[in-house]
Amino acid sequence: MLSDNLNRCQLPLFFLFSLIISWAVWVPQAVVKMSNPAAAAATGSPMNVLAVWGPGLSAFILSLLIAGKAGLRWLFRPVLIWRVGAFWYFLVLLYPAALKLAAYGIDMVLGRSYELVFLPIRLYFSPQQAIVMVPAVFIAAVPNALGEELGWRGFALPRLQEKLNALGASIILGLFWGIWHLPMWVSTTGTIGMHELAMMLNIVGLAILFTWVYNRTSGSVLLVWLFHFSITITGYSLSKIPTATDEIMSWFVIVLVVLMAGPRRLWRV
Repeated sequence: MLSDNLNRCQLPLFFLFSLIISWAVWVPQAVVKMSNPAAAAATGSPMNVLAVWGPGLSAFILSLLIAGKAGLRWLFRPVLIWRVGAFWYFLVLLYPAALKLAAYGIDMVLGRSYELVFLPIRLYFSPQQAIVMVPAVFIAAVPNALGEELGWRGFALPRLQEKLNALGASIILGLFWGIWHLPMWVSTTGTIGMHELAMMLNIVGLAILFTWVYNRTSGSVLLVWLFHFSITITGYSLSKIPTATDEIMSWFVIVLVVLMAGPRRLWRV
């Protein structure tokens, strides 16, 4: 009886559990930052590992409660889908950096020249710290990306696509994905403004690309995990472009994917 009730409410419960686990860490951090903007951002807190794993832990708990060990096998099996063709590996690993570098090039052609700073992580750590911290960032990004993707694409997306077309499912998931991030962003900036709203909109766009990759690779969580990882590492490794060129290019790609792949399934190449 319990498993039947959980099964009927699994998506609302997944979203609720994800918020409870993650926001229990991020909301207090955001409150501290908003009350004292000069306070250091709590990005280095070990509790953030728990927060990032909120979606994955929610998916794990619900899968176990609804279907026991069989539910866990169903949840983790897509992580092992790796025979998807070399093109998709190149795409998910190289697209984020290629987009950023192309935007750099367009800005320079248009006369918006500025210093290109690679590996800006050195701005946050001294040279001595960077020897340890740069590899640590790479190592941490791998499980952290899985912590999100096991929930977003491993659990929520296939269930949303049972009720909605691929584009609608992506928008709903993207909106929640952005809302989930909100207190984490506020804990860094101390404010909620247009910048945060723009980031939420960009995450909705990213969710569409993630759905396309997921659907085209037979539901491979491994590929969306790698995609998430490459986006994270690109963000650390390449400077933030001081214009909207990369965001404009990203939305051009997203619209092109929707038109070519078809909004109903986001499946065609």
